[in-house]
Amino acid sequence: MTTMRGWALISGMVAAMALMASCVSQPATAPTGDSGATLAALDGLEAVQAWIQEPRGRRVLIYHSPRCDFCKGVLQAVERVRPELAPTARLATVDIDSNPDVATAQGIGPVPVVVFLDGPRETKRWRVARPGPMVRRGLRAFFAPQP
Repeated sequence: MTTMRGWALISGMVAAMALMASCVSQPATAPTGDSGATLAALDGLEAVQAWIQEPRGRRVLIYHSPRCDFCKGVLQAVERVRPELAPTARLATVDIDSNPDVATAQGIGPVPVVVFLDGPRETKRWRVARPGPMVRRGLRAFFAPQP
């Protein structure tokens, strides 16, 4: 019985180490493109706070690390759905490795974190990675025309 528990503990630790290693594998860049919704890369606490406090419009802010595979998946899903979104849809990314003060000030822990804003009000926050189809569906629904 003890051996079974030992193997279960070891396999759990191996899985946790593999998950941690996947978050530090290769650098990623924020997606860029020239059609659909706009995507800005914000740099510095003042720029992020100004972007969050804008009085109008629906926006999505994505906190990510260039080394995190989960972040890469979210950014790839954003890039795939951007052409489908209206040109008025606004998205921004914040690299927390380059802006650790922003992560601290905004209470961002593990990434990716996706924040949905309506004006200056936060309406929803995803604190864990989502599969690509779920990210695309969520963005389409958030930016869908309001009745």
